[in-house]
This record gives sequence, structure tokens and C-alpha cells, in this order.
Amino acid sequence: MSRSLSLFALLDMTPPSPGADDSDSDSSRGCSPMAFDPLNLRKPKTTVQNSPLFKLPDDIFKCVLDYLDRDEAWSLKRLCKGMSKSESVNQLLYKYPIQLSDVRDLRLGEWKYRTSGQVRWQSFQESVNDENRSYVQKLALSHWVSIDDFRWIEANLPALTTLDISAIKDFVWTPEETWTWKMLAEACPVLFSKLEELEVANWADYTAHSRIEYSYSYNDYRFKQKFRLSRRRGGGSVAKEIFPLCEKLKTLAIRERYSGFHTWNEWEVHQRVCCLVDGVQSNCPSSLTKLKVHDYAPYRSLFSTDATDWPQITDVEIGLYSWMEDRRERDVIGPIPYRITQGHHHRDEEEAFDDKSFDNCKRDHMTLGNHVVQGVGASFEDLLQSLQTISKKYPKINIKPIRNLENITLHPFHLVNVMQRRQHFGQHNAQNNATPPVDPCSNAEVQEAIRWLLKKCDWKPILAWDSMMCDVFPANLEPNRTFLPKPEVLTRIQTMVTTLRSLNIPIRLSIGDRTNTSPSSGLDGSLYFGDYKAFAGTGDDKEERLLPTQACFNLTPIAHMVDELTIQYPVDVPGVSGYLRAHRRQSPAEKVLMDREMTGWRRFWTRYATQFTNLKKLTANVPNDIYEDWAKTELPSLLNDGRWEMLEVPDNAGDFGFFGSYFPFSSIRYSFSRKRGRVKFVQRVFFRRDEAPLNLVSAHPSLTEAEREERHISDEDIADKHHERHRFWTPKEIETKTKPEEKVNGKKRKAGADDETTTESKRLKIDEQTA
Repeated sequence: MSRSLSLFALLDMTPPSPGADDSDSDSSRGCSPMAFDPLNLRKPKTTVQNSPLFKLPDDIFKCVLDYLDRDEAWSLKRLCKGMSKSESVNQLLYKYPIQLSDVRDLRLGEWKYRTSGQVRWQSFQESVNDENRSYVQKLALSHWVSIDDFRWIEANLPALTTLDISAIKDFVWTPEETWTWKMLAEACPVLFSKLEELEVANWADYTAHSRIEYSYSYNDYRFKQKFRLSRRRGGGSVAKEIFPLCEKLKTLAIRERYSGFHTWNEWEVHQRVCCLVDGVQSNCPSSLTKLKVHDYAPYRSLFSTDATDWPQITDVEIGLYSWMEDRRERDVIGPIPYRITQGHHHRDEEEAFDDKSFDNCKRDHMTLGNHVVQGVGASFEDLLQSLQTISKKYPKINIKPIRNLENITLHPFHLVNVMQRRQHFGQHNAQNNATPPVDPCSNAEVQEAIRWLLKKCDWKPILAWDSMMCDVFPANLEPNRTFLPKPEVLTRIQTMVTTLRSLNIPIRLSIGDRTNTSPSSGLDGSLYFGDYKAFAGTGDDKEERLLPTQACFNLTPIAHMVDELTIQYPVDVPGVSGYLRAHRRQSPAEKVLMDREMTGWRRFWTRYATQFTNLKKLTANVPNDIYEDWAKTELPSLLNDGRWEMLEVPDNAGDFGFFGSYFPFSSIRYSFSRKRGRVKFVQRVFFRRDEAPLNLVSAHPSLTEAEREERHISDEDIADKHHERHRFWTPKEIETKTKPEEKVNGKKRKAGADDETTTESKRLKIDEQTA
């Protein structure tokens, strides 16, 4: 294999799964090294590119490439005629060739015996030559690289200015000898002396490095628990050994995953705060002006203390997106019960992290630790208040997010307090009945922080409404939490939505923010309109009943403020006959489920269609049968206004190419190009360009808001609505033309009927398309 082909062997341009973005701006697309076919065994279809894009002058074309990444460069090189030898495309391809998503959490077995590990790295090394070595500007390294690999980088990549070694942890579980930070510093001083940006794991958190035991360990009974080598042996941490070599360092990035340990003694406070702060202040050069903190924990311990005033730091970038993304699957986020205790003891295995600096540290660790964790919570309110506190404390530091927050998806409970606070033991009953805590959206500081998010981050959240879509809400939520009364919860959500809208933040709702995992509610977990349990009678006469859904989904308080609504289903819906089976015929059970789903949508639109008076965009990615049934509901009344327009994308047998990148939600995490849906989908975007409210007439104008939300919707209310011919629902042609009979092989048959030959040819054609 030639050098120019070797890099292609490690880069696969498989379309990414939407919503699988790595936290913060790193690309997380999978890259299979076996996707490239160097022997040209798979003959690609030859196509002629007539796009004006390929006729642009090179300087303008480079401006276009600024918006693309490595994987898209590989697509251009592999698929577009004339791009295979483009110097501009090669520059983009090699700019950041091995990324953190390629090497993060790579186990020893994967490194040694899988093509995604050492083979990929060696293929990259072989591909580097005098023509492209100057293109490489950034590189991420695996936990398993050797010092010889660092020496190779030092000798062969002269233009490298950014090195990501955050995947390298201090502990190594392997039967092989491994290097230490001191050995690396002595071997490659020139490499680090020319770096302008360095990304590392948090050297001050023992748990972040000890966790490697569970995922990186060598699976051999001879090398179990006690066989763990430390990169600190014979020397110090990455901060003490590597940072002093980085004479030109301008940006230091720190990665840390939440450890989960909430009890710190004085020694642990020193490790998690003092060693982190002093590691930067004492060892980094004066050229360092920017910190990039990808995760929330070091962000708090770095800046929420009086340990330093950060005299040389002018810019701080924080991974707010990853912080929110990590919490999007949780319905309720409560306070974190941190506790600071006296003492400086530590476990024997933490000895590798004990550099004896605690004995000489003059800080009051009890006070310092309590200051770090005082009032700490995992809620969005806590995040906003922390932002305000730090912005005021360091007015000379420009704080901003690492990536844009425009399409971050949050649960409504992330923005409001919905739980009763736990009372401490010994409090009187009178205190237990105290007034619930004030909602954060009424807090002036929180509102100011929201303005900051909007200005700095273009923060326009999408509210996932799935857990609210239950007739017995909030009984469907976590059973071990004490919620506020339902009216109070809905009032707080209404206040939050009103606040966001007053700040000119569009209200966007998502129905369908489902994960890829098997839902806890069973095989119909991807559906929304299941039956619910109710009780009738009291005392001994009390009995359980299973009732069909009334689509009483708590939208009435905010429906008139909603600007955008997205409704989507996973590609394998309804999912009873198995995940993405090849056959398309529905089983009887699936037919029952889909009929129930269509009935539920009829009730949904009957209740809410005329309440969306400010709706400006409706995005639908739904099965065709459901969409056709919507034509017989109240939805056409909502879309009858002439200001509505429609964007339609045809269903290409499950290929969600356009909508796959359009939907920013967790439910669409499939690689649609590789999976074929069992149900034909309809993909539509209804939108209007003006801001004026819709002129919708309510069927029950005399009812109060609560009565509209709880009104019983009978079967008569959801009977077929006979709208006039609607432009968004084209009537199906019922009549078919009858042609005279003709003879085939001497036999009579009706025109259009298939003989065995035609049927077989059609079957082969379908199989060919499927393949």
C-alpha cells in the first residue's frame, strides 16, 4: 500500500449519527479503517459533478473548506471527481488527522488487535511524507502510545502546534513496561517547546485516573488489582514535568469527567483545588492567556475559590454544552450533597498522587473546601448563578462557551425547581409546610445570566416534552422524589417560558427526544399514546381501570407561546416485530398499536391545535399512516392560513440524509444510510415567515385554561373531520384506469398484471436497491 493511500485506510467517511456530537467542538464521527478499498474491489458508481462548488477559484474554495472537517474532506476526496489530488482538500484532511474521538477510552486489546488502534496509528505514520507533513497542525494521542511515538512526532511533524494527550492517564494496567512523565520530558523537550496549545486530563483528581482500572485493565488473572503502574513514579505529574517545557504555550485545555465523590477531607481539598490551581500558576509560562475547561467540576474548583486571582489569564472557555448534554436524559436534577471533613489521611493507592505539597500549603483547606462546594447543585439554576458569580469576580477575564448552544435540548425541569426541599432531621412539622423555594426564573441574577447565554452562546434551547406527555403526570416520574403539586409545577414552567419569550428567546418544543436504548415502558416505548391506569370509587369500592389516553399533556399553559414544534419517531417504529426487520408488513399487534397512536393524535390535535396561535414552524418526521390520518383531525385548521409554506423531503427507503442532520435531538442517533425502516415515513417542515399570530377559533371559547386542559374528549369529538381539499394533503387517486386484456405467452391477463418473469425482475430490482 502506498503512503498516499495509508491515511485513507484510517479514515472512513461513513455519515455520522446525528446528535452523537462529542462534547464541545470535537468531531465524534466514527472512522472505520476498513472502509477504504485500496484494491478497488468495490466498484463505485461513476458520477459527473456539475456543481458550481468545484468550479470555484482555489482561494474561494479554501474559504468553503473552513466550514468543513476531516471527514467531509475525505468525502470530497473519495467521491468527487477532480478532488482526489486537490491540495486544499489534502490540507484539510491532514490538519487534524487523528482526533480525540478516535483514541478516547481505547483499551489495550483494541489498541493491539483491532484496526482502530495501533494499525490506524501506523497507517497515519506511513502516510506522512514531505508533501503533507507540514499540513498536520493538531493531533490526539492514545493512552497506549510509546515514547518512540512522541519522538516520531517531534522529528516528522514540524508544523504541529496543538497536542491532545487528555486520553493519557497516570495509571496504566498492562503487563508491559511503560513510560513516566519524567521520561517523556527528558526524551522530547523540543516537541513541547513549540506547542501553542496542550490538552491534558485533570492531573489533580485521583478518581479520574484510577477509573482506568475498569475499562483499560489487562484481562489476565496474573495482572489484576495490584498490578498498576503509575506514570508519576520517579517524577511528578504532567503539570510539574511537561508544563515547564511548553515555552510558547498560549492555551491550556483540561478535561475531567465527573468523579461522583462528594466527601472530601482536607487532603482531598488540597488535591482537587490547590494542586489544580498551583499546577497552572506555578508551572505554565507567562505566555499562557487562555484556559479551556471542558467539564464543570474543574471549572468550579478553579474559579470559585480565592486560591488565586489569575493575573495572566484573559480568556476562559467552558464546556457548557457537554455539561448540559450529560444531564439531558435526567428528568430531575437535585442538589449535590457535598461534605468537607477534617483530616489529611488518604488511601494507600493514592500515594502516587501525594507529592507532599499538602504539608507546606498555607491555605485553610476546610474554609477553601466549603467555599468550593457551598450550595453546589447540578441544576441549571446553579450553573447560571455560578456564571454570574465568576463573571463578577474576574471582570478582566472574558468567559465564553467552547461551542455554540443554539440547539441544546433540555428538559423543562432543568430550568425550574419542581421538587420539595428535604427538611433536616429534627425540624418541626410547621417548617415542613413552609413555602416552596422561589422559582429561579423570577431571580434577577438568573435572568441576567440567561441574557449572557443568549448573547455569548446564542443559547436557544429546545424543550423535550416527552415526560410531560402522560395523562397521569407527574406520577410517571421518579417515584423516590417529592414533587411540588402539579399546578405549582405547571405554573413554574409557564413562568419560565414567559421569561424566555420576554428575552426574545424562541420557545421550541420537541416531541420525540428518545434515546436509542430499549425503553423501560416496553416494546411500545417509542409511541406516545398508551392507555393509563385510573381509579374509580373510594374505600372498599375502589377499583383500577385502564383507560384510553385523553392526550392531556400539560401544554395548555404554554401552547399560545410556542414558536416551533417538532414531532418525530424513531426509524424502527413501532418496533414489536424486532429492530429494523427487513419485511414491511405489520404484525397484528403492531397494527393495534399504530391504530391506537392515530387515535391519540386525533385527541391531541383536538385539544391543542387551535391553541398554537403563535406557532411559526412545525417539523414532522412521522410514519406515513399517521401523517395521512392527520388530514382528518383539527391540524388542517391550524395550517389553513395562507401564510404557511411547506418543505418536503421524499422518503428514500429510510435514508434520512437531510433530516438526519436537521434534527438536533437524541432520538435520531441512527446511521440511516445503513438501516432501512420498516415503515414509510413522511418528512415535512411547515413554516411561515411572519410574526403575526394566527387567527384560530377555539371550539370552546368559554372554558377556562384549566377546563380546556382537562376537558374530556369523546369519540364523537375525534370523528373524521371533512376539510375541503387541503394543499398539504394530496388526495389519493382511488380510480384506476382499466385497460383491455392482452395475451402473454398465449394466456389472457389484465393489462398491468405481473407474470412470473416481471415479478421476479421486480424482486431482483428491489433486492439490488436494498443491497
